[in-house]
Amino acid sequence: MKVCIHRGTQEVGGTCIEIEAERKRLVLDVGLPLNVEPSIRHLPKVKGFREPDEALVAVVLSHPHQDHFGLSRYLQPDVQMIMGAAAEGILKASALFTPTGATFRHVLHLEHGKKLDVGPFTITPYLNDHSAYDAYSLLIAADGQRLFYSGDFRGHGRKSALFEQFLKHPPSNVDVLLMEGTTIGRSGSEGKFKTEQDLEQEFVRRSTILRGWCIFR
Repeated sequence: MKVCIHRGTQEVGGTCIEIEAERKRLVLDVGLPLNVEPSIRHLPKVKGFREPDEALVAVVLSHPHQDHFGLSRYLQPDVQMIMGAAAEGILKASALFTPTGATFRHVLHLEHGKKLDVGPFTITPYLNDHSAYDAYSLLIAADGQRLFYSGDFRGHGRKSALFEQFLKHPPSNVDVLLMEGTTIGRSGSEGKFKTEQDLEQEFVRRSTILRGWCIFR
């Protein structure tokens, strides 16, 4: 198995990773960098992106955030796409309103824990706790090797039980780990991050105070 990280090692977002095995290739994410406008000129130079190439067996989108899917609309229309079913629905709906939404002709769906064979690759998805709905980590097996791509995940959201479950039962015998470390901690902060439930209660409290002030005025 060969791995080429086209984008994402020196920046946050814009992720694009190409994996090769048995002369076939699989791409993980086609993200839009955070500091550029959507344009085909920012599409990574991967064979099969701008012209048909049978060696490119599929493109996998880990989740519907622009820094992971934002350039996918510029791919060849017949490219085999793989993503969660809900993620596909989100991209279809957003295509009506945003310059990065997209619709695709050929889509296979990721399901938590269900293996998916594409060419020489076996993909095992792990549903994540993340602010984007229908987000996955991906275990890729080929050539007798195993690569784990974390995608984006967290442990303090509404699906935090998924993160706890993953810590208890992580994939075994992983040869390569690819992880995006956006926020491991914050300078000057103590303790854990607030959960979504904590933030929701804080929003309600502040809204109640604001409403009371408006009535008083």
